[in-house]
Amino acid sequence: MQVKHSIVMICYNQENYIAKALDSVLCEPVKPYEIIIGDDASTDGTRKVIEEYRVRYPEIIKLSLNETNLGIFGNLNHTTPQVTGDMIHFLSGDDWFKPGLLENMNRKIQELSLDPLKSRFALLPHTVLHHLDGSEALMKNDSKRLEKMSPVGAVLREVVCTRMVGFSRALFNLWPPFPEDSETIGPWADRFQHVLFAQYIDRQIVMDCAGAVYREGVGIASRTGQEELERSYHRALLRMLSSSARGELILSASDRKYLEFHEKVHGLLLTYNFGLLRQTLLSAIRLTMNDISETGIVVKSLYLAHRRLVKNLISR
Repeated sequence: MQVKHSIVMICYNQENYIAKALDSVLCEPVKPYEIIIGDDASTDGTRKVIEEYRVRYPEIIKLSLNETNLGIFGNLNHTTPQVTGDMIHFLSGDDWFKPGLLENMNRKIQELSLDPLKSRFALLPHTVLHHLDGSEALMKNDSKRLEKMSPVGAVLREVVCTRMVGFSRALFNLWPPFPEDSETIGPWADRFQHVLFAQYIDRQIVMDCAGAVYREGVGIASRTGQEELERSYHRALLRMLSSSARGELILSASDRKYLEFHEKVHGLLLTYNFGLLRQTLLSAIRLTMNDISETGIVVKSLYLAHRRLVKNLISR
């Protein structure tokens, strides 16, 4: 079958970057079926750039122009439902794709006889980190580790290194919108939404190629203070637990115990007291008793948490 690739691109004031993002897709032999660009009421020259590309590629580029700023999560909720292709990929306006990504995906789909319209699968190319000094680092997906855990567990443990690309249409039909309290959760609300989505994945397929490039120092995380990022992450973890209690998020026993421990150890970073330390240690014991292979991550997490605490105390 001829695969129709849809790309969701949201942007806000990215006139200096978005041309590179678009060129990385449009200058390839395998072109996308459509690129849905959701501009969130940019105040710089972003709209001028995307209008120029729409004129050049009217059959591919579709513009969704917000008259008022909806924020990153509102923009995603407004733009995402407009995709119509067989395979769906996200590409931020300040990131880009490595050459050959869509071609490699077509090859993998053909090689494994996959049907994007019937099977709920995710293709997982590796992610590239583009540092401020221009150097790059490859963040690889470990297929052996992924085989040992659920898709939800892989997201919780940050084992999946992908920039949200490679979703089959059958899977994407179950894409949940970002919850109404996403702005309250903060920048890490995307992790909560990713976990909600991951529970519908039937198959994850690691691809031995580079996919999306993440440009460090430009996105929302770079404009948010470290303390607020940590609080946002903790709020996301708490939201996952409450969602699980209501039956919205289905967790295995090991994933639930991991999430409970993860929330406790990050809460310890924010509010250190002996009562919470005791709860954290009890949660760690429950986790390792359930799965001895989690011992390594427990020891590492407790070590990093206490090292951070000591560093903060010294700095004061």
